[in-house]
Amino acid sequence: MTPTLTDGDSAKHPKKLIFAPGDIQATPESKATPPPTLDSNAPAPAAEDLRSNASTPDSAAENEIVSHPARAHQFVSNPPLTISQMHPTNPLHQFHSWFRDPRLLPSSAPETCTLATASMPTGRVSARVVYLKELDERGWVVYSNWGSREGKGGQVFGNHADGEDTLSAMPEPGQDESLQEGLQQGNKWAALTFCWSNLERQVRIEGLVEPLSREESEVYWQTRERGSQIGAWASWQSKVLWSMEPEILIDRRRKSLDPTMCAQIPKDVDETDIDDGRALLEKRVREMEERFAGVEQIPLPPYWGGVRLVPESVEFWQGRRSRLHDRFRYVRVHAEDESAYRWRIQRLSP
Repeated sequence: MTPTLTDGDSAKHPKKLIFAPGDIQATPESKATPPPTLDSNAPAPAAEDLRSNASTPDSAAENEIVSHPARAHQFVSNPPLTISQMHPTNPLHQFHSWFRDPRLLPSSAPETCTLATASMPTGRVSARVVYLKELDERGWVVYSNWGSREGKGGQVFGNHADGEDTLSAMPEPGQDESLQEGLQQGNKWAALTFCWSNLERQVRIEGLVEPLSREESEVYWQTRERGSQIGAWASWQSKVLWSMEPEILIDRRRKSLDPTMCAQIPKDVDETDIDDGRALLEKRVREMEERFAGVEQIPLPPYWGGVRLVPESVEFWQGRRSRLHDRFRYVRVHAEDESAYRWRIQRLSP
């Protein structure tokens, strides 16, 4: 008799939908499994069958994979990072030195970073990947479409309220939906992280967010291609365009399938996909193209612009063998005069 799992057993042993074995080299005994041969005369499978057949490795395979030394990346390429290699007074100059390292190829997009913020008073954390566009003596500058104080802008500026992400009317030019106004009401603390895997380096920045002036943002805005400017006006970023309850979606059985993931389209799937809100966005793009037709310089949207992260601490992390990483942190030390400060350098335990 085959034992059945109770609800308690299911909670202890959830079905694995994705299993990542890690970077493990194949052993000589390993044999590649040939791809299955498709039978054109075989009946098409049902969508429910495809969704439910998830394979789970046995416990022996799991134990071998988890204990394999290649599962975790080993940091072996870097020499020691010492205080003599760090800028003595300024972390922004040290960042500039690392960012200009010739091993950081432009094709790897080294300007990619993660901006993390926390809303108040809930403390709810939100993070998103952005691109560094400027570095000056005051801090790191990124630009984005912040949407609204109830959407992405509220997440970044710390005054996001749950349940206020429904699509609404977008502001027109001249309406006051400014970044400065939103930031005054929220949590100004934020963090920015750069990860350069090929160099086994990270830079972690914590500090206070300040919005750029409209004039500063307009300088960069005018360098963007016209299509991106139209897109910024068309997208009320992070607002909900479409939603559907799972019961209704499953009942309709009208889903898109990636042909590279599924060789056959299930017999109960309608190849004509249902509208999922993309049409509304594209309609908005057409409206903006008509609106700005003949306009040489598209104006800056009131909800779009740059913010600068003014650092209070900057950590430079470099991977080392046996997880004994080198970590140096610059901490801003304020004087009695608020405009005066200096940087203290610390070595942190890995």
